[in-house]
Amino acid sequence: MSAVLVIGGRDEPEAVRAAKAVRARGGRAVWCDSKAFPERAAITFSGDAVRLGTRRLPPLRSIYLRSFHCNPLAPVHAADLTERPHGLLAQCREKYALLASLVLTLQSGGVRVVNPIDVNAQHSQKLFQLALLRRAGLAVPRYLGTNEPAAVRRFVRQVKQAVYKPLAGGATVRRVEPDDLADERLSALAAAPVLFQEQVEGVALRVYVVAGKVAAAAEIRSSELDYRRGEESVERAALTRDEAAMARRAAAACGMAFSGVDLMRGPRGPVVLECNPSPMFAVFEDKTGADVSGPLAALLLA
Repeated sequence: MSAVLVIGGRDEPEAVRAAKAVRARGGRAVWCDSKAFPERAAITFSGDAVRLGTRRLPPLRSIYLRSFHCNPLAPVHAADLTERPHGLLAQCREKYALLASLVLTLQSGGVRVVNPIDVNAQHSQKLFQLALLRRAGLAVPRYLGTNEPAAVRRFVRQVKQAVYKPLAGGATVRRVEPDDLADERLSALAAAPVLFQEQVEGVALRVYVVAGKVAAAAEIRSSELDYRRGEESVERAALTRDEAAMARRAAAACGMAFSGVDLMRGPRGPVVLECNPSPMFAVFEDKTGADVSGPLAALLLA
């Protein structure tokens, strides 16, 4: 029986639930604990032979790529980033090199990856993803990626209300306030470019798309601009036909067999904010009673 390789931390709720759902459907789930590797877990890769610890990797049907855990800016690395930054960066680079080579080698041999490395990379390539969505004819907020202060001021005048966030993710969305357009604040763009977007009012929707179908959806209400800073309610949502079609088209445009699509239900119709290539869903399942891990497991075993 071919197996499903789960790449992620053994304590990650999404990875745990995906593995459990695979087993519940009669499949075999094999762990690659990327959070423990290399400090507490061994991987040996030689040609087409791979060993996880002392066990040889069995024939695979698919891979669920939850996370490589190679980000040197992750909170768990805070001390090392201060004490030995060069060593930490080299360590993360070598860890990524082995894990990525492993996945790419298996993928080139016919193993399905959900989602592939290049698709997962869209999490930190927001301008590219927005371009994919626009080219597919989907409504997205007007946006600007830049390090030029004058361009920011022109953009804010044009859209009236704007928000900003990192181009590569990793921080919550903030509203552009008048003080943010001062010379002193905009001078920070000399250190790094920023993504500015038109602020869209409405109800936030999270839609899980699996294998081209909507598996579950919820309305997320919060008094915060970015609901990740404080959810007040998460309730299952009945999507309109346009919203469901938009979520499916967005996931397809971004090449995602599994995605958490963020929509905004606004007065002028739905708008796509983002497609998440490795979305969290455990808390969503707990709060709404919806099943995301089941359809994901079915995809992995298909």
